Amino acid sequence: MFSVAYLCICIYCMLQLGLLIMMEKRRRNARTGNERYFIHMLVITLFSFVADIMSSFNSVPDWFFPFSVAGVYAEIIFSTALIPIFYRYICTQISGLNASLKRNLYLVLLSLTLLCAATVVSTAFTGQIFYFDSARVYHRGPLLFIPMSMQLIMMLIIEGFLISQRQKIEANYFRSLILFLLAPLIGWALQLFIFGLPFSLLGITFASLILFTNIQNRNNDKDYLTGAFTRQILDSYMQHKIDASTNQRTFSAILLDIGDFKSINDRFGHFEGDIALRNAVRVLRESVGCSDLVARYGGDEFCIILESDDFRTVEETIHRINSNLSDFNRSENKPYKLSFSLGHAVYHLSMGRTAESFFRVIDQKMYAQKNSRKIEATVSQE
Repeated sequence: MFSVAYLCICIYCMLQLGLLIMMEKRRRNARTGNERYFIHMLVITLFSFVADIMSSFNSVPDWFFPFSVAGVYAEIIFSTALIPIFYRYICTQISGLNASLKRNLYLVLLSLTLLCAATVVSTAFTGQIFYFDSARVYHRGPLLFIPMSMQLIMMLIIEGFLISQRQKIEANYFRSLILFLLAPLIGWALQLFIFGLPFSLLGITFASLILFTNIQNRNNDKDYLTGAFTRQILDSYMQHKIDASTNQRTFSAILLDIGDFKSINDRFGHFEGDIALRNAVRVLRESVGCSDLVARYGGDEFCIILESDDFRTVEETIHRINSNLSDFNRSENKPYKLSFSLGHAVYHLSMGRTAESFFRVIDQKMYAQKNSRKIEATVSQE
């Protein structure tokens, strides 16, 4: 049902979506991160609003009436198509996702989307999903619950998938991804029982603002080249962990640098050196939990802050790093081999109450291992 208030709400949301699209495209031009699925969602939501406005005019000339009808079809199909695109976006945010699970779940969602679209199109012949009376007034059909039920099933599938993968997603980002579906789900329920406002699209717009804010915060906190957290975040987080430490509960950290990184730059160029840095971060991320922080300490040095204060957990993490590094070197077939020198320690209060003092401890351990390896290499050459 068309009204000035309804039109103002839709235009306001469309302006917000347009601004997000422009800001995200500008950010993509300046960064290496890939958020194309998020932009696709924003664009489809924008077109969904246009379609909803077209379908809401009560009195239109004869030439415009087919566009009003087409708007109803488009709004339902677009809102359904958003769901598998959101799923594709989620998959880009999860490292180490099982490829078979990813593909099979996408095929299920795509099949439901196509089935929903076919059901909606069929109403042109049956009038069971929606119809217009002789006065050209829109009415819901008795089978409208079918496409809406399909949308609900698809959203619940993705919610379940997100929950099952939560250990692979940063905690703050996990909440924003859950909210992106929760807000439209609430809108879906309101739209089922209250006719007159696009509650589902309003929910998507609100969730998009939350997700965009989270994306901006994550990117501002990340190193431009590698995607690891910045030194500023590392220093701040390390100090926070020290301040929160007690005799009963602390944390641990690992400081690493890439072995013989200078030779990679000298022999293969700085572009290949940048690739090596990104690959190193990928290996580190695959080796730690989602609650552990991986940051770039400086140059070719990285730091991992682990939530655990159990020395065995640290040793297990180091074992996973070495194992994943070996797998990488075997599979990538680079003209060089990535290696790490590392120092690690479980923090305790006697190490000082500043981040600098603890960094000094693990830094000394890292360089002790590096010097030991240099001596071993020299002896072996002799």
